[in-house]
Amino acid sequence: MPTVLHKKIKAAGGIPPRILHCKAFWEALNSATAAWASRAFGHELQSRVISRQVLSGRQAQTAFGERYAFVPMAPQAGALSAVSIDRAGAARYAAHRLHQDAEGLQSASDLFLKLMAEKPAFGLWTAVAEAVSTGKKPSQEIALGEPASAPDSLDANERYLLTGLSLAAEGGEDGWLLEGEAEPPEVQLLFKLDHVRQFARLEEQRANVTATAPGPAGQKALRDSVRHSTIRLDAVLETMPLTIGECSRLEVGQVLELPGIEAGQLSLYAETMNGNVAISQGELGVWKGHRALKLQTPVLESFVKEIAGI
Repeated sequence: MPTVLHKKIKAAGGIPPRILHCKAFWEALNSATAAWASRAFGHELQSRVISRQVLSGRQAQTAFGERYAFVPMAPQAGALSAVSIDRAGAARYAAHRLHQDAEGLQSASDLFLKLMAEKPAFGLWTAVAEAVSTGKKPSQEIALGEPASAPDSLDANERYLLTGLSLAAEGGEDGWLLEGEAEPPEVQLLFKLDHVRQFARLEEQRANVTATAPGPAGQKALRDSVRHSTIRLDAVLETMPLTIGECSRLEVGQVLELPGIEAGQLSLYAETMNGNVAISQGELGVWKGHRALKLQTPVLESFVKEIAGI
């Protein structure tokens, strides 16, 4: 890895540039977390990323500290590996559910707050997992528990992306904290790094497709250009099959019999993507002193539909 790129990744918490600059991922993360927080706490809240770093599997196993962390009890195919809610968030959720003052629950026991945090943790997991999904939704609901209950849920050989988000009301400094709190709630989300890479790669591919696809104005210009372009029409008296060998032996003065034709009857052929196609039948005649073809049947319907669809 080039030295300059290595230094940039290290300065960004070890996050690869593709992930760091994937706007769709970080916007999906903030949007899903804010929507969940508004439901969990009963307030319209804003989410902002306050920390992000890449960890080894061993580091991830001890990354949550005193927070209330939850992991799946069975292996999951998605990107999300763990979620955690801090004490302020658990107390705020308990206050909202029990219709009590948040300040009075700040001193509640850890066991009580941990039990109260289980339901919002599941809601947070569901919201975020759906927002950053790159495949099908799981066929059944996941079961979450404490990391100690599923010691193999985090692979020591895996690399993870740990993201911290702060939740607060809109406005300036006076509106930053929720009533009765000393600080805004925070959550942490742990992702498998390879899965986030896949999300970022898919978003790049979608962006490239969108950039190359013509917009409404470009589509109209393309349509007008195609409709004003010219194609070749051939008035054909008869067609006959010949082998390549027979064609090679044709000579000047040779007579080719055409037993199946009707005098003056011609087929009108047009060049298409599939070769020359007979699109109508007509009669050979004279118009204003010039040879002309008078159509006797409507133009082939499939040919008209193809033009109409352009």
